[in-house]
Amino acid sequence: MYLAAPNSGGAALGFMGSGGVALCLTALLVFGVIGRGKVKLTTGKAGVVALLAGTAYTAAGKIWDSPQQVVEQGWTGLGVGGAAGPFGEIGIGAACTLLAILMFVAPLNPVRASVLCMVAAFTWPAAGDGSIWAVPGQFVAALFMMIGG
Repeated sequence: MYLAAPNSGGAALGFMGSGGVALCLTALLVFGVIGRGKVKLTTGKAGVVALLAGTAYTAAGKIWDSPQQVVEQGWTGLGVGGAAGPFGEIGIGAACTLLAILMFVAPLNPVRASVLCMVAAFTWPAAGDGSIWAVPGQFVAALFMMIGG
């Protein structure tokens, strides 16, 4: 899948490709969270960049699929979306709601916010296109399409 069409001569940044977007957002996230350079991401900004990066990972595929696979295996081990796990049967909606609750009430720093929002970027679309949880991912994908093409 292309986040920016290869023939995007009119695109503001030129052709980046989904892997290129994922790479750039990962660099921004890592160095912004470390914060020793010119940019230091606060907790909220780190979370937004992680959501953007996670959506780009999904679009890019290939090696970028690895974090998503780890998250999916973790949810499966906890019993989300299938057979009962150690906490009983947990629906994908409950997992998505839990992530949102943690974003609002947990004591987060930029690193924790990045991890939590990256997990949300992979989990929320799994709730399905008809759910409210799919909206952030769809919005970010549309935003990438507008910027790139």
